Amino acid sequence: MSSRSIFRGPPVPWPGNFVNPFAMADQMMHQMQQEMDRWFGGPQHHRGTSFYRPFVDAEHPTDTELYRLMNPIVEENGVKKFKLEFDVRRFKPEDVKITTNEQKRCLTIEAKKQDENSKFEYFRKITIPDGIKPNEITCNFRSDGVLAFEAPYYEPAKIETRPDTKIEIEHK
Repeated sequence: MSSRSIFRGPPVPWPGNFVNPFAMADQMMHQMQQEMDRWFGGPQHHRGTSFYRPFVDAEHPTDTELYRLMNPIVEENGVKKFKLEFDVRRFKPEDVKITTNEQKRCLTIEAKKQDENSKFEYFRKITIPDGIKPNEITCNFRSDGVLAFEAPYYEPAKIETRPDTKIEIEHK
């Protein structure tokens, strides 16, 4: 297991033999991280990351999940497409249920898993953007626990905008 201090450089801007006021907090965070690793099976069970690492950048490819939710249309090799990825690594493919509702234009992802000591649930409901046909969305459950959705993007027909009309008020 690699360890990384959250405090870099000297604690004070001048040389000397001063005590780092953050050393104790850093040591406590390291101990807490080790304890969480011990409780939850250690980092070897979670692809190199533990559940509790507040000051270490996440190493999972879905770090961009929130950004992708806000920007699901991407351009690759000059072709626009719908692309979303979700971190469902706690679940097996059979635990995940995916549905679309064409009338409401939404995609729903649900996952549930329960054992004698814990219960995990995952839920996402996403509005399918204009230009995406719900029946053309494909889904792939990758070996790293990422649920990847893709679909071709069709430029939606432009809605004719009409200029604003001023309505005069009659005074009686």
